[in-house]
Order: sequence, then structure tokens, then C-alpha cells
Amino acid sequence: MQIETTITIIEENVHHFLLDLKKEGQGEEEAGLIIQKYIKEGKISDEEENILKIQLCDSFKIIGIGIPFLLIPGASVLMPILIKVASKYNIELMPSAFNNPGQNNDE
Repeated sequence: MQIETTITIIEENVHHFLLDLKKEGQGEEEAGLIIQKYIKEGKISDEEENILKIQLCDSFKIIGIGIPFLLIPGASVLMPILIKVASKYNIELMPSAFNNPGQNNDE
């Protein structure tokens, strides 16, 4: 019974992770289109500029979380702890797509 519960929890978490990853990919695609528009037209709206800023910050967060996994042994254990501690001090280390678990419209 305990194993089935654990498997169900893991499946739910993987499902939410994949949906958030998809949402983050869509944000990257949207940012790319805005950059193309800026290159062609030379200007973008304030809203588009804000979207670009958020997406750029998200990209840096992904890089900041991803590099330790490659370089530091045991980072897979340390990173969740670091993310939890940072959130207690109102520091968001996760990209914005991962910070709003109730807003997945693709379920």
C-alpha cells in the first residue's frame, strides 16, 4: 500500500513537472517571436518587453540550477534543500512556470 501511494505521488509530481516544463518552453518560444519582431520592426510594446525580461530571468535561473547538477557531486540532493531555504527568504530560484502549480491549463 505504501509503495502504491509513493508511486502515485511520484507520477503526479512528474506530470506537473512536465506540464511546467512545457509551459516554460512555450515562454521561450514566445520570447523568440518577440525578439524577431524587435529585429524586424525595431520596437516592441511595454508588455512584450516585460515578457522578455521575465523570460530572460527564467533562463538565467535554469542555467543557475542546471550547472551545479553537472559540476557538483551530490547536487541532486543539495539543490532541493537550497531551493527550499531560498524560498523561506523570499528568493525564487525556480523559473516562473514552476512557481504557479495551480495555473496549469493543459491538464
